[in-house]
Amino acid sequence: MDRAAILTDLIGRPWTALGTGPETYSCWGLAAHVERQLFGTVLPDVDVPEHLTWSYLLRRFSSHPERARWHEVQPLTPGIVSAADGALVLMARADRPAHIGVWLVQERGVIHADPAAGVVIETPMQLKARAWGRVRYYERARP
Repeated sequence: MDRAAILTDLIGRPWTALGTGPETYSCWGLAAHVERQLFGTVLPDVDVPEHLTWSYLLRRFSSHPERARWHEVQPLTPGIVSAADGALVLMARADRPAHIGVWLVQERGVIHADPAAGVVIETPMQLKARAWGRVRYYERARP
């Protein structure tokens, strides 16, 4: 299956807290699926608490052995995403203190599983308009 077909098949799938696909996805379950299908990267299974917090996510992400395989990407120009295709995107907003998605360069957006909308691809401007703040991009480190 090609990239467009994989992404088209995912769009609109419903969100569930523990969804790992193929019918429903959590944000982590979707990120792991997209990384595996599009980039050949296998993300580890992680226990995601029902009430995830930004501090828990950052603590878990920074202390997990998988973290050594990723590095944060700083924008070269403010507001312009310079991360590579397949970068993990950590984000937060007031009603959802921790969330993850995957940056898709060709689509110029982040694919993520949203509790209200299900699986969507949103541009950085759309994320900002929906109050997603504290957005951080992490690229896979080269071996």
